[in-house]
Amino acid sequence: MLTFFRKIIFSRIGALVTLIVVGLIGVAFGLGDVTGLRSNALGGQSAATAATVGNDTVSVTDLRNATDGMLNMYRNQAPQLTMAEFISRGGFDGPLESRLTSMAMEQFGHSQGIRVGKSLIDNQIANIPGVRGLDGKFDKDNYNRLLAMLKSNDQQFHDQMGRDLMTQLMLGPIAGNATDKLKGPAGVATSYASMLLEKRNGTVAFVDTKKMPAGAPVTDAEANAYYTRNVARYTIPEQRSARYALITLDELKKRATPTDDEIAKAYQAQKAKFDAGENRSLKQVVLQDQKAATDLAAKVRGGTAIEAAAKALGLEAAAINDVNKTAYAGQATPALADQVFGAAQGAVIGPLKTPLGWVVAHLDKITKVAGKTLDQAKPELTKELTDQKLAVIAQTLRDQIEDAITNRQTLDQIAAKLNLTVQATTPLTANGTDPTAATPVKPDPNQTTLYQLAFQSEADDDPQLVPYGQDGSFAVAKLDKVIPAAARPFATIADQVKKDVVIDRQVKAARDVANGITGKVNKGVPLAQAMAESGIKLDATKPMSANRAQLFATKQPPAPLVLLFSKPKGSASLVEAPYKGGWFVIVVDSIDKGNAAGNAQLVDKMRGDLGASMGDEYRQQFARAIRDKVGVKKNDAAIAALRRDLLGQGSDGSDQPQ
Repeated sequence: MLTFFRKIIFSRIGALVTLIVVGLIGVAFGLGDVTGLRSNALGGQSAATAATVGNDTVSVTDLRNATDGMLNMYRNQAPQLTMAEFISRGGFDGPLESRLTSMAMEQFGHSQGIRVGKSLIDNQIANIPGVRGLDGKFDKDNYNRLLAMLKSNDQQFHDQMGRDLMTQLMLGPIAGNATDKLKGPAGVATSYASMLLEKRNGTVAFVDTKKMPAGAPVTDAEANAYYTRNVARYTIPEQRSARYALITLDELKKRATPTDDEIAKAYQAQKAKFDAGENRSLKQVVLQDQKAATDLAAKVRGGTAIEAAAKALGLEAAAINDVNKTAYAGQATPALADQVFGAAQGAVIGPLKTPLGWVVAHLDKITKVAGKTLDQAKPELTKELTDQKLAVIAQTLRDQIEDAITNRQTLDQIAAKLNLTVQATTPLTANGTDPTAATPVKPDPNQTTLYQLAFQSEADDDPQLVPYGQDGSFAVAKLDKVIPAAARPFATIADQVKKDVVIDRQVKAARDVANGITGKVNKGVPLAQAMAESGIKLDATKPMSANRAQLFATKQPPAPLVLLFSKPKGSASLVEAPYKGGWFVIVVDSIDKGNAAGNAQLVDKMRGDLGASMGDEYRQQFARAIRDKVGVKKNDAAIAALRRDLLGQGSDGSDQPQ
């Protein structure tokens, strides 16, 4: 999805989120993230059905709890994340569609005799980073805390993990085969590749506004009439300010500093990690069939590289680098770890049965690791414990504020209870400027979200949590003042209005000149002659040359470049320059058609790009076909009511869930 979620997914806590978020496992083709909620405005309708999948249902309450839980998860990584921001970035529709797809996948899989075993689900859960203790092993207390954060229970969590694994098993092969094997037709790819190689040459003339005559002095009456016609240009936009109480990350860190005793206990709990030992690097392959695993192990022992042996079976050898025994046992099994860490460098291990299948491994490297004393490990442990305590403190404080907001407490009451200072921003317009300032002043970038809240709120809205800056600080804030839009009095800006009248005269004159030049060129007059006949001394023309690939190199290519590739040879066209600077006249001099027939590399790349698109289409169509087969129906009214509730907009009663 958006950059924000990508950053979270690839972070440490994001690894946990990615394993848990509904549908993110194996449904990466647009079924997105999740979001939270704040209050229950649906009243007695909260148990209504949001959707049905075959014989199963998703209630509004289920959806509410799931989104609320996942917001908590994301806030561990980004404490400043607000509900409105989360929803605006795709945090509602994506998870719902993902959940419906995974439910349909599970039902279809069961109808075909496919099952996901409990041991596989247990192993997947045990490998979630957030449920491991300091010793790297599964920790029941951490697991229970995770369930509480997600507002789930053990059975619900196992059920969802099972659905996600089923989705991964069914869509994974389609995704892999499509990416690795599908390629677009060579003829189609060649045509597209040839388009990228098309080259055009042109000439650009610039009709500069400043070179146009200013005309007679502007009279007061003329300026006043112009002011009346263009009063919007001289209107100060609405300004708003916000009141807020700030919670800085630096303040929270002071409360999160671990004691020497806590550091010592963490050191003892992770003693094995800091003892002298060795790390091992290996490559391993997991196979579902014992005979195939035995044959692969024999090939590797016979001298075939494990990567090549795996590739021959359509598999890939996973590389595990510089791992210690404890960490590897947590990823695999203790029995497999014993064999790997009891073998000599270059040894082939397995096949050995694990919950995921039969494992064959090749031990590539053994690295001796020096031990660390408590003093040597202290910086690492301090940071680790500080991060853990900081996340807990921030979440606890957020929960307290959210509870206070839900209980209709005011900003001043919340600030007094938490011993916070209430401040106010300077009134600014929606684009972050102060129109009353004598010289432009850059607003504090940390306060951007405060102004966003102010311009999205009404006077009687409850306070909200908003991020403050980029370091994890946040604030509880609400709308303070609204200064309505108003036009500046003509008498105070008469001189500026007269200058604007002159500029508008020149812009129109420049356009007339540019139109005249363009019209003559399109009738066969050479560009230089048409410019000379304009009566204005213009700057010399400039050549312009580009291929079509350059046109697609940026999201917003320059307007002259777009025109160069949109007109036939010999034609002229014009486009306005930014900021009323003038007009560009572009003449297409020559067109060299591209031919990619002999460019095998470009054609092959284009075939791969087309194949990837085809593979993604196959995967989406497969998921859609399964949804249609099982039968997925959404209660749009109930879903719309829940969405409004999540945004704090309430319900107008026109679409109550049935």
